[in-house]
Amino acid sequence: MPEVKTTDFYKTADTRPCDGTILDGDVDTTQQLPHGLTRLPSGAIAVTRLYCPNGHNLIERSAARFNLLPGITVRVRGKYTYGELILSPIHGDDSKFGDTDFEPGEVLRISCPHCDSEFPAVQPCGCRDGSMLVGFFLDKSLIEGSQVVICNAWGCLRSRILDRFQIISKLE
Repeated sequence: MPEVKTTDFYKTADTRPCDGTILDGDVDTTQQLPHGLTRLPSGAIAVTRLYCPNGHNLIERSAARFNLLPGITVRVRGKYTYGELILSPIHGDDSKFGDTDFEPGEVLRISCPHCDSEFPAVQPCGCRDGSMLVGFFLDKSLIEGSQVVICNAWGCLRSRILDRFQIISKLE
């Protein structure tokens, strides 16, 4: 897995600051993979479309940018905190914006910001009691096994990108 570098802002060619991360100076759209996935020049994979169980796109409404790409917006609920998070669409980058006042390891309910539909559990994670890997769908056909899968425990970085149950990218 390539090393991930983060920063508080990125200066574009015209020196306007943008929030997010720096992995590559630009996104090469010729490196398109199935389901709207993009391989960045660093080798990291970025998600450009992601859907809830009801077919709402989680990327279209994000104002936050990560390496100039819009983030993934989700609703999260912990024991004492409830709100929205914007996650980096770049696999391996744990940058996020929004409501982040959770205890380390706290198991969260992750749902769609449009319809509040909870993301389906794919399998237990094992990092904490009750933690699960939950799946976001890569296209509107909502096919199980073509998903981005993340752990619902705050701070756990386990995640995978799957295409027809084949692992495209994985963090353990």
